[in-house]
Amino acid sequence: MHRTRNENERDVTVKKPGGADEWSIAALSTVTKLSNIIGFLPINLDDTLKAVVHETHALFAPRSCCVYLIRPENRLEVAAWKTVDGRVPDVHYQSATEACSALRDGLPHISCASTECRNRRPNGERASYVCIPLTTGSDVHGVLSLTLQPGESLSRDRLNVLLSIANQVSAAIQRHRLFETLKSEKQEIERAYRSISDLNILLTRKIDELRMTQDRLIQSEKLAATGELSAGLCHEINNPISIILNRIECLRMEADDLSLSDTVLKDLEVIYNHAAKVSSLVQDLLIFSRHHPVEFRPVNLPALIDRVIGSLHNILAESGCRVHVDIPLGVSHTVGDSERLEQVFRNLIANAVDAMPLGGNIIIKAERCPEHDGAMLIHVKDEGEGIPEEALLRIFDPFFTTKKLGKGSGLGLSICYGIVKSHGGDIRVSSEPGRGSTFSLSLPLREIAPSK
Repeated sequence: MHRTRNENERDVTVKKPGGADEWSIAALSTVTKLSNIIGFLPINLDDTLKAVVHETHALFAPRSCCVYLIRPENRLEVAAWKTVDGRVPDVHYQSATEACSALRDGLPHISCASTECRNRRPNGERASYVCIPLTTGSDVHGVLSLTLQPGESLSRDRLNVLLSIANQVSAAIQRHRLFETLKSEKQEIERAYRSISDLNILLTRKIDELRMTQDRLIQSEKLAATGELSAGLCHEINNPISIILNRIECLRMEADDLSLSDTVLKDLEVIYNHAAKVSSLVQDLLIFSRHHPVEFRPVNLPALIDRVIGSLHNILAESGCRVHVDIPLGVSHTVGDSERLEQVFRNLIANAVDAMPLGGNIIIKAERCPEHDGAMLIHVKDEGEGIPEEALLRIFDPFFTTKKLGKGSGLGLSICYGIVKSHGGDIRVSSEPGRGSTFSLSLPLREIAPSK
């Protein structure tokens, strides 16, 4: 036998255990097993502490073994326990951390009796116990408490094993808390990243909307400036052109009376055709410069497009182009100015014909607008040469054209743009050189009740 000192300077007899080799092997096995359990991440702290208590109780066979953790307000709370009688241990019946001498001193506390520990049985038997603080550096996590069977004591070797177990438990608690902190910080970073991503998406959308608004503003300014210029010129040019055309018509009618030769009649025909071109250009300018309000009325789109196709019958037949119309009943009606909308589709179909000198298909298809309720999308697609990418940004500019000199005034699409805008809609174009172009118009949708 040898002796050690407790906190009250009383001698405590510590017996050397019998079968030391066998117990040492069991202790080594327990410490190794707990090391393996604690070594895995992430640590489930509740399960880990239960395993520690279970293995420690199996090794030491005490009356009770428990782990207390420090909770908010510096109070000790049982986190895992195991007792012989199955009852919850009450070693630390005072839950305040200040009442625990092991936590106060920061050292293991060994005692046969203490005012802070209920270690006396009803029959008066006293039981030794040990209370080891669970610390990692300056962090204090709780205590590991072991109450021995009456009459038993703790040897130095067994105390060292218990200290080793307590160190592993401290490390497990510290690792668990660090892991939870990292997990929480990761979640915060992920939330912040999602917020930033959402803000980036919103910012990109706003930038796109701002760019579109700016483009529309620039286009409107161009239209307004050109409209003011063209309005004055149109009136100055239209009167003499009308007189020229009328006089030519009169000369044609009086050709026999005036004995006009075939050569003169041919010259008159040439003069008339060129004057008619100038008149058509002036009419485009007049339409472009008009600012009177649109007269909104119900419009049957299939009927309107049929009229436009009929008016372009000769051009379509000569060019070898075919128009295919697909307008379901649910998107067959709109509200607007029928005459102006005819002008839009006439220009778009004529442009599609010009883009297909060898002929091809022109597809007109309507659908509900996925972006805006109460609106429809009408696509006019050709199989032509396409529009160069650098020209797409200017395609609706007044007097801009990709056609050869003398083949177009560059006002047709500008007029279409202005008419669609006056209807509260929009017009866009997508194209790829060599694979055709698609003009997409958005117009108000007028719901039609199904026929009974």
